[in-house]
Amino acid sequence: MSEHVCPGRCNARPRRQVEEHARAVTAWQKAMAEWIAADPTTRGAEPDRPAEPTLRWTAGTPLWCLNDSAAIRAALTDLDEQMTLRLLAADGHGSLNLEERVSGSVEPPSPSPAHDQLDELVRWLRDWERAYRDTQGWPPAPYRGESAPALTSCVAWLAAHLDGLLAHPDLSVAFGSGVLSWHAEISAAAKTKRRRIAMQMRCPQCHLATLSKLDGEDRIECHNRDCGANRGGPAVLTLDEYAGLAEGALIASGRGAS
Repeated sequence: MSEHVCPGRCNARPRRQVEEHARAVTAWQKAMAEWIAADPTTRGAEPDRPAEPTLRWTAGTPLWCLNDSAAIRAALTDLDEQMTLRLLAADGHGSLNLEERVSGSVEPPSPSPAHDQLDELVRWLRDWERAYRDTQGWPPAPYRGESAPALTSCVAWLAAHLDGLLAHPDLSVAFGSGVLSWHAEISAAAKTKRRRIAMQMRCPQCHLATLSKLDGEDRIECHNRDCGANRGGPAVLTLDEYAGLAEGALIASGRGAS
């Protein structure tokens, strides 16, 4: 295996083959030990050693392959947008757990884990900019503000110097892997689905308990696919219409206002 093999996803299959072969060899060694210890007059054939796998590695140019370099660039430049979506999801539009802690923190739960994550990401990017500047003998980075403006500036600077970073023998692998990891983590958080709330009243069309709404919306929908088959589709109500439905049910039961 060359020292210039790409560390990215392109080589996932040969890495998996190496791991599987190692496990097979371990199992073979155990079988061989048992075979040797067995009675020679009753033991079967000697266990066959696992065949060496045929490995096809993708070389880096110089360290990451072209496809993985492109994936890192795309992930880096997308961090800004994904973090914006992450913050929007946390501002009452998501089902994020407010008890989550900042990674590795022993402090009490943060009231704003999304903003803590933004601050952590900005620090991480600044550390890498500082590290690369040091290797080039360049002066320290200028002040770029905090939070979202700082993120935009850091991403822009690192993207402009990405070719040099990904070719650096001491920084390339850790930086590239970190960008992909950050992007996956933030993207997953940004796509968190809003909580769906089941409503107590039955649907006025199909009369089933299938009304619900997304947290933060005033649109109440029936999720019975057969509802309103002859009326253009399942029932859709506003909060006011739903309140009127509830009030009507109370009046019908004799408990409403006279």
